[in-house]
Amino acid sequence: MSGRQEPAPSNPASGNREQPARTVVLVGATSGIGRACALQLASAGHRLILVGRDRRRGASLLERIGGQPSQAVFVAADVSTRAGIEAVAARVEDQTDTVDTLVNNAGVMLPRRTLTEEGMELNFAVHHLAPFTMTSLLLPLLARGAGRVVNTNSEGHRAPLFGGGDARLDFDDLQSAYGYSPYLAYSRSKLANLLFTAEFHRRHPGFEMVAVHPGMVRTRLVRSMHSPAFWLASTATRWMLTSPAKGGRPLTELATASTVRNGAYYNGERPATPSPHAGSRPDAERLWQTTEELRGAFAAI
Repeated sequence: MSGRQEPAPSNPASGNREQPARTVVLVGATSGIGRACALQLASAGHRLILVGRDRRRGASLLERIGGQPSQAVFVAADVSTRAGIEAVAARVEDQTDTVDTLVNNAGVMLPRRTLTEEGMELNFAVHHLAPFTMTSLLLPLLARGAGRVVNTNSEGHRAPLFGGGDARLDFDDLQSAYGYSPYLAYSRSKLANLLFTAEFHRRHPGFEMVAVHPGMVRTRLVRSMHSPAFWLASTATRWMLTSPAKGGRPLTELATASTVRNGAYYNGERPATPSPHAGSRPDAERLWQTTEELRGAFAAI
């Protein structure tokens, strides 16, 4: 699946090395494109607050980054729950009084329907509720900094991997309780993330928020998928997949570029047109209201 890309006058991050150092909160930092992005940001001199579930991987990442302890810190947390995100926000507030960029990059793909401690389906919790809540809780710090949020998304927001038509939200089954399909649950959760991106931009135009498909990347995201069909498809297409380092580059560039197209969906480094369902304002408004009912009112700035 390839999004229709719009012409861009220039690389959105051209000259990034000349940009001042930023304070970046990177959620989902310990593997794949998140780890690559962390290393790229660190090499460019940015200050990092890295969030992930695996303490061992977090320690390994800090060791790889090296440098001064003040440049990078790791916060171990489960962002699938509000309590986990509140713990992250508290740690961030202990470390800094400003955040320039928040990168919401945590991702999952699960063969069976899995619920969080709050009773939320895990795809929906990690890909939609987590960015919504993390952005809300860090909004005061973002308001004191550059105020940018980058959401990792996917071309999978258009349709599930193995057919089933285009993806659209089912407001009667946001938790995928009926006839769970891992591919459809993933696609719907990424669509929800795009609707959040668009609605946030409408409600908070003074901040910057973009969503980005980093490309088809060799990552650990699908490590739990064991179906024969998926194994055959992933094996046959592995040669087409890009490296985590290359996949991390769009996140790095959008996190630090001097300008971005606010509210846009990027396919790699260029703005692209998302699916028609991602442009539904009624769906975006309804999802926002529903999410506030699940997680509490979004921060008012």
